[in-house]
Amino acid sequence: MKKKEQSSRQIVICHLVTILGVDIVKTTQLIDEFGNVGILVLEGQS
Repeated sequence: MKKKEQSSRQIVICHLVTILGVDIVKTTQLIDEFGNVGILVLEGQS
């Protein structure tokens, strides 16, 4: 299950950085914040 979570997280990071041009540091912060408030749920999380 951990591998799927990491895979989903990497996909989101790649999308934000490559397609939207968001800074990698800001992207990591956003994913952590969104996950903490339940806006973003990656595979294996519930």
